[in-house]
Amino acid sequence: MRIGLFCFLFLAGACLLMTGPTLAKDSADTEKCFATSLHHTTRGMEHWYDAKDGFSAVTGVPYKDLGCKNCHVTSCNDCHLVKTEKGYAYSTEKAKKSETCLKCHSREKATLSMDKARGFESVHMTKMSCSECHSQREVHGDGTCYESMRAPGALDTKCTNCHTQDGGEGPDVPDSKSHKIHTEKLDCTACHVSNTMTCYNCHFGVLKETGKKSESFAAKAKDFLLLVKYDGKVTSGTLQTLVGPDNYPFVTYVPYLTHSIMAEGRTCEQCHATEAVSALAKGEKYAPGIVQDGKLSFKKGVIPLVPDLLDWPFLEKKKGAWVPFTPINKPMVQLGVYAEPFNTDELKKMNTKQTYTP
Repeated sequence: MRIGLFCFLFLAGACLLMTGPTLAKDSADTEKCFATSLHHTTRGMEHWYDAKDGFSAVTGVPYKDLGCKNCHVTSCNDCHLVKTEKGYAYSTEKAKKSETCLKCHSREKATLSMDKARGFESVHMTKMSCSECHSQREVHGDGTCYESMRAPGALDTKCTNCHTQDGGEGPDVPDSKSHKIHTEKLDCTACHVSNTMTCYNCHFGVLKETGKKSESFAAKAKDFLLLVKYDGKVTSGTLQTLVGPDNYPFVTYVPYLTHSIMAEGRTCEQCHATEAVSALAKGEKYAPGIVQDGKLSFKKGVIPLVPDLLDWPFLEKKKGAWVPFTPINKPMVQLGVYAEPFNTDELKKMNTKQTYTP
């Protein structure tokens, strides 16, 4: 059967680091390459959803029967076509505008909106556009069918494309103590992303019944920063809790760049020996989300990924209101999409108090 569901899958749609060259010229056959791009194939979604530990194991509905795959870019016209006085025309200018990207990348759009409401502005969003960091190869494809945007070789964007210590295009990376200590262990995002954007508690039953994105999520949260391990380094991440048929709980964790970048990185005290780190290092459960007086809220600060100890609340909809419930089943946890948890030794190091002295 065919289910017209919106794309609650964020693995292919999320953008990683907003750093890199502008759209570069490519001599390859653009149209042929585009047919293999993640924008067109949506293989990132399929890779996440149909994985052995993916959400399809809970829903029983294969990816091919979801409407999600129909949301992505079908042709060049989706980004390049403009209407003029003489009719329709092809525009590279339109394609390079962030407004064009944000029409589809709703998570990034929500991030900007929430930051604006809180009086925060990412240092990259002041005068820059998406195309100044994301290359033409990323957008149009290169003839390779990548399984995910996190697969090796899929993306060109990285901080050091602009920020270096030897005269890059962007501001130089300071020769600070924190950079010297953490260079080989931490990705820039671990310290410079303000917090994690997550669309929390997607309820499959409500989504199937209403077909409305706005009705199926309990909240958009942007309060804490989830840290995960990815490609050998600690990096920023995100999670999504989902509720399947019969209120079966599911949690997926992924590396993810929330486009909320701070010029000044975190202090030592903001990561080391915090409430969350201390509890997790002791092997204690930690509940980042709280439901009180009918309202869902989240704690602030850094949260390292320890799947067995993170206790997320799950909610169902009753009479139009989201209410917490106690799952009968233990939540199914997905880590097969490039996120790795912290081990005991790493948590011990994080639980050691550190004070920064310039």
